[in-house]
Amino acid sequence: MTDQRFAYEPVHDLRTGRFAGVEVVPRRPYEAVAVQATDRGWGARQVAELDASTAVSAVVSARAAPGTNLQVDVAADTVLYARERLRPMLGTVAPLLEVGPPITAAAPAAHLVPALAELRRWGFRIGLDGAGRAFGPELVAAVRPDVVKLEPDLADGVLHAGSGAAVRAVLEVARSVGTPVAATGVRDPERLAGLYASGVALAQGPLLGGARATPDPDPATLPELLTLLRSSPGAPVPAAPAGPPVRGLAGPAVTLTADVTADTAREAMREHPDSAGVVLIDAARRPVGYLDRSRFLLTMTGRFGHALWADKRASSLADPPRTVDERVPLPRALELSLAGEPSRAYDDLVVVTPDGVCRGVVTVAELWRRTIRPTVLAAPTVPRPASVAAGHSPDGAGPVADRPPVGPPSRTAV
Repeated sequence: MTDQRFAYEPVHDLRTGRFAGVEVVPRRPYEAVAVQATDRGWGARQVAELDASTAVSAVVSARAAPGTNLQVDVAADTVLYARERLRPMLGTVAPLLEVGPPITAAAPAAHLVPALAELRRWGFRIGLDGAGRAFGPELVAAVRPDVVKLEPDLADGVLHAGSGAAVRAVLEVARSVGTPVAATGVRDPERLAGLYASGVALAQGPLLGGARATPDPDPATLPELLTLLRSSPGAPVPAAPAGPPVRGLAGPAVTLTADVTADTAREAMREHPDSAGVVLIDAARRPVGYLDRSRFLLTMTGRFGHALWADKRASSLADPPRTVDERVPLPRALELSLAGEPSRAYDDLVVVTPDGVCRGVVTVAELWRRTIRPTVLAAPTVPRPASVAAGHSPDGAGPVADRPPVGPPSRTAV
């Protein structure tokens, strides 16, 4: 049962028209931590403790819907003074922490940047909420977050000369470091089309479903969104000839420690039916193995498979991870995906930071889509089952323009 304090706002990827996750928000404005802190006159540490506790409760509530990519708000105060309290959120897929401006105290970049780096080492993904107002371009460049969010009033001004220039400045800095930009509070089609044409990758707001009582998207949003975006000008292509870095396409990885049993890995795949596999990581969150869903489940479901492997280490069935540095341009990442064993040509690429820490995964189908059709919206006609590989229709054929020359193997359901 979901916690009645929270609501769930769907986030959609404007590049594909797909549901990309949910942000957990207060159901009633007066329940926001910032409002409570102002009413009570608390100091920074008290606010940080309350904010951390609220964020953990939000994630626990939203996990009632397995496989949903979660985004949860935390204040900069919490990052500085109570980040240890956020550890219970870590699971097979860590939520995206949307770091907002401090509530009660200043958050100098000299302290905030290393604190965010520590959270990322633990396995969290990081978003900066309120870019262009709360956080300047220099912090975006220093943190290199997984997403940058525009406040509603700034996103609303995309069609105005002054605010539109601010949006373009944020987009330019984010593009230079390979970070997608999300718009919040989107209310009307005209502004959504303007944001999409400006290069905004993700959006949420009343137009796209708004806050809901359950962490699920509105099924009516997808066809409406696709119709709108097909009639809009395409998002501009970055001018850099080498192409944008692959980190902008990285999605959350399902991760497990390298010492887990095969049965634990099987359960993780059951809980995350949209994942193509599981990344095994060491204590420093560096990838050490990759379990492809199809190959792993064929072994586990074969004759005596479960009896033979369930209690043994999953790493004994893992392949070496196909890693790619987050700074590598998309065309080069596609080349790397085609190298090596033909049987693994469609395994996910594991995106890593320069020091080897797992940042996420990117599917080969998405690499093909963004390389071959960089300005054209992928156009699925109906929502597809989670067990079907990206870019394929339920019968396995899929639209030709939406898939590579040879389709990836179908995913085996848990």
